[in-house]
Amino acid sequence: MERAPSLNRWRTLAFTSLGHLVNDGWVTFIPLMADIIINEKQTPLFIVTLMSVSFYSSAALLNFVVGHAADRSGVLGRMMASGIATISLAYLGFDFALSAPDNWLLYLLTTSLAIIAGFGSAFYHPIAGSIVQTSFGLSSRGKALGVNGAFGQVGSAVFPPVFFGIAMFITQRNALALLSVAGLVASLAIWMGLAGFRKAQAKGSAPRRSARDALTRGIVILTAITAVRAIANTGVSVWLPTYITFVRGEGVGSLLGLTIAATFIGAIPGQLAFGALVERWDKRYVLGVSSGGAGLAVLGYIYTSGYVSLVLIVLFGFFTYSTFPTLLALGTDYVPAESWTAANGFVWGFGMMGGNVIGPALTQLIIGNDYARLNLAFLLLAGLGMAGAAVTPLLKKGEYASEKGLVQNH
Repeated sequence: MERAPSLNRWRTLAFTSLGHLVNDGWVTFIPLMADIIINEKQTPLFIVTLMSVSFYSSAALLNFVVGHAADRSGVLGRMMASGIATISLAYLGFDFALSAPDNWLLYLLTTSLAIIAGFGSAFYHPIAGSIVQTSFGLSSRGKALGVNGAFGQVGSAVFPPVFFGIAMFITQRNALALLSVAGLVASLAIWMGLAGFRKAQAKGSAPRRSARDALTRGIVILTAITAVRAIANTGVSVWLPTYITFVRGEGVGSLLGLTIAATFIGAIPGQLAFGALVERWDKRYVLGVSSGGAGLAVLGYIYTSGYVSLVLIVLFGFFTYSTFPTLLALGTDYVPAESWTAANGFVWGFGMMGGNVIGPALTQLIIGNDYARLNLAFLLLAGLGMAGAAVTPLLKKGEYASEKGLVQNH
């Protein structure tokens, strides 16, 4: 097998990293958007669950479909750019939804827009993961995924404080519109930058295009483990703005934005560190350590305050948002390279996004309408995360662990 020339590799890494920055910045905004709607429109708490379940359900159902379609079409760069544009347009729609009256129309609009945003987000991870995996060989693939993932966390860390910072000078609605336009500009740049990228395939062989090629036993088990991890982590992260606002009494404002940003600031070195670790250690153990570390950080956060709790929030981000290099690097061990995009979509869609649907709903079930029960919910979710970490090393080693990158068609 051959790899792409150095220039092509770094170009693809640059534009996929830009896409990760914008995509994850928007994904972070779903719980914040719900929090803004609760405060501005005085809606009940269930809108947090309604929006998050709508968003993650849409993403979960479509990740595998998008991944399989990308494997068949081979036009990965433009498909990824289309997803970034879709999610940016959805947030432009949220800007208009804030002017709707507090009745069925508001709930219909926010639910519909969350579904559209989820559809847009379904494009990024399976496609970008495949582009990076294809462009880099075994000796550098993990670090490349880590660098790419770090840019996603930069987006997650930057979007909330930038939004609240802009909103100090203009309205929150105008700040949301401005960020949406910036997202559309970024999608255009990605479209142009990756226009020449085509799906790679092995020399002398036809690409595998059956969806069943991606559904190996290892991928299915990895997806189940991923779902448990996602339930535990997303059940905390989606409700974290509400927890900070009401349980800790911080309100909605710049302090909330900075606290949420601290979570994702911790994720930046986490992505780089875990990206390097998957090249040196057994990937199964690396994934287990990241899951267990997130659970322990949540336990500490519940029982602390002040600077100590802020440090633990940073550690929560360090361990939680390491999934891009760990999951996708591990997933390539269980399928042939021609099916990487579809396999990425299955693990990320039904595992990561599927767990993301259940996690916030489980938290809602535990707390009902009592904010104070968020402490109990976070405690139970931390325990679930550590249980998932304990079983991760039991996953069998993949048969494709030594497979390298493929020839690019630029």
